[in-house]
Amino acid sequence: MLRNKVMKEIRQAKANFFINIIGESKGNSKLIWENLKKLTGKDHSNTAKRLEIMVNNNLTQDAVEIAIAFNSYFIDSVRVLTQNPSTCFLGSVLVNDTQPVFIIREVSESKVNKVISSLKNSKAKDVLDSTFLKNYKESLIGPITKVTNTSIGLGVFPRVWKSAIITAIFKSGDPANVSNYRPISILPVVSKVVEKCVAEQLIAHLNNSPFTLHSMQFGFRAKHSTETANCFLLENVKSKMDKGGAVGAVFLDLRKAFDTVNHEILITKLSKFNFSPDALRWMKSYLEGRTQCVRVSNELSPTRSYDVGVPQGSMLGPLLFSLYINDLPSVCTGSEVQMYADDTVIYVHAKSKQQAAQELTTVMVQVTKWLSDSCLHLNVKKTVCMFFTKRATDATEPDVCVSGEKLQVVSDFKYLGIILDSNLSFKKHVKKVIQITKFNLANFRFIRNCLTTKVA
Repeated sequence: MLRNKVMKEIRQAKANFFINIIGESKGNSKLIWENLKKLTGKDHSNTAKRLEIMVNNNLTQDAVEIAIAFNSYFIDSVRVLTQNPSTCFLGSVLVNDTQPVFIIREVSESKVNKVISSLKNSKAKDVLDSTFLKNYKESLIGPITKVTNTSIGLGVFPRVWKSAIITAIFKSGDPANVSNYRPISILPVVSKVVEKCVAEQLIAHLNNSPFTLHSMQFGFRAKHSTETANCFLLENVKSKMDKGGAVGAVFLDLRKAFDTVNHEILITKLSKFNFSPDALRWMKSYLEGRTQCVRVSNELSPTRSYDVGVPQGSMLGPLLFSLYINDLPSVCTGSEVQMYADDTVIYVHAKSKQQAAQELTTVMVQVTKWLSDSCLHLNVKKTVCMFFTKRATDATEPDVCVSGEKLQVVSDFKYLGIILDSNLSFKKHVKKVIQITKFNLANFRFIRNCLTTKVA
């Protein structure tokens, strides 16, 4: 009897725990699945793995050596790409002398309070993570607001906020090769509060003035998202397919896109969006003098500086990159362009695949020149071409060439979360969604006895 009573209490306690966890995630599907992974024991994000990396032709497990190797690779691989910067754009961007001018204005304590509350719960560079800020915001709002307004008034971004800790995340391939890892940047969380305040002001300026983002840029614009980007592309391609012929598309892949942004070119381009001199000074301070180190286990590499790129893991970085590439469509004569931050697709409609390929090859000559002038680098091996057509008999795949190299022609491609195929059947996308759904639903069996029908 006692055993049954204890087991009943345990089951009820588990049920209440699971219900509370899932209830707290209500309305946030991403958070729900993250919590389910933890509850079912499927979350391996904190599983410690002993790294073994090739350093100077020798395999090592020494955390300090590995951290130094990662930091050297992440910084030096970018410097190789940016060692001969172009200045072609510096004289071609005209500064506007009309209204409205973008001025970074001081913020109120209520605004800082709202921004802190909106921060995602994530890791931070120091003990002041977003959870800490939220728990003690009543005491911290005043000082943070004062520092923020001092930064804006002086046009100086604090140096302590420019230092990042990098975590190396494995992509694919040989795990002993440092080039098969990508950097995840962890910045001081207070810097994100300031950045978000500035980013919101900048987005408002872009959405309510003539100095706006290109109409085919679907990031950082009111009522635009990855969903609207996909809907627009699909409807546009479908309508062209209905007219006959073929639609040829090139999906660009840029090598270290955010990391290779030239600061001088960026500041000049920001002038085109009518940034005030004070706003430009703050932005220049925000970009320059940044440093990073790499953490492996509990060891840190020595800090190194870098002088190019927009900060990864930042609030302003993706927005500044979008402004940087905003004039790309101006060189894509005879084609259509669609952008979402650094995800760019260029496409044409022609009578046949062969004609579409010829037109894309011509357009890509101008695109590669624009990229070179902007200190950006096309990854030809990962840039792919795809032809959309209703003609089942047209099985030949013509070549699209870029700088003398043939682009890979694919029959399907994942764009902004949707797997597109050449005849827009969505069979592969539906199959993938079913696989993921089956896998996730199967995880419920581990906790189904602890869930009510309503919660499940």
